[in-house]
Amino acid sequence: MFVCSEFMVDNLTVKLVLPEVKQAQSLFNLVVHDRKKLARFLPWAQEMKTVQDEVDFIKIMRQQNAVYQTLALVVLVDGQAAGMVDVHNISLKNECGEIGYWLGQAYQGRGIMTNAVRAVIKLAFDELGLHRLNLLADHRNQPSRAIAERLNFTHVALLRDEVKYHGKFCDMDLYTMINE
Repeated sequence: MFVCSEFMVDNLTVKLVLPEVKQAQSLFNLVVHDRKKLARFLPWAQEMKTVQDEVDFIKIMRQQNAVYQTLALVVLVDGQAAGMVDVHNISLKNECGEIGYWLGQAYQGRGIMTNAVRAVIKLAFDELGLHRLNLLADHRNQPSRAIAERLNFTHVALLRDEVKYHGKFCDMDLYTMINE
């Protein structure tokens, strides 16, 4: 297992690790358990129907990690898969990318994801040499927006009808952070 970052939250050991196929079952179980809540803002959760779907996703993420299109990491809490955090849509030419994340309900509300995103920002700026990170959050997703605000992302815009899922258009808040 390749650990990209490790930190403590309360008495919990949190590691951000490269995804491995052996984590597929645990990640899939989280998605199944939390599918209704996840799918509200992350439509892919409805499409994750089997462990093989998760295996296929992990393989794609590993390929994209290898060519610097994505930095996808599994969040482990005391050794248990708890969610994922990533920088996707990486453009090395423009030195930018977009942060995304999800966390199982059992792990929410403890600061785990705020600290995971903070660690990914550091990796993106220090290791990947990115200059700007964007973060898009559904306008109705207050916990996700709160992470951006706690980490001092700048709110750039409310993007009206930016995405369509569940048959209707949804507004997204665009946040950005510049590596000064």
